[in-house]
Amino acid sequence: MGHLDVDRISEVLRDMLETLKGKSRDSLGLMAREETACPDAVDRAAAESDRHMALIMGERDRQLISEIHEALARVKDGEYGICQECGEEIGLARLRVQPTATLCVHCKSLLEDMGRPYMQAGRAESAFLEE
Repeated sequence: MGHLDVDRISEVLRDMLETLKGKSRDSLGLMAREETACPDAVDRAAAESDRHMALIMGERDRQLISEIHEALARVKDGEYGICQECGEEIGLARLRVQPTATLCVHCKSLLEDMGRPYMQAGRAESAFLEE
């Protein structure tokens, strides 16, 4: 992968990070305002449901923020775009679609084919990936 490609993807990752951080701040502010604005029981129930959904979305965003930080660290270490399972280069097309990808298409496909019971600590058993 060329230096320009890595620079462009790094820029995309940083933009994603800033967007997610702003979204997180906005959600926290909205939740704080909603907490005091619901005198009616039905409104409180709806607000509680909204708050629950916001917490779920916030957790997903925090996970993505963590993945972005990890991807930026791999860029800095010169390891970005290398499959963490087989060591082969992750295709540029995949990285453009999923800039936080840690597995090449082949390894990701094998992982998905194996299903969750065979995953260990979020990664496939290496023995299953050897051909």
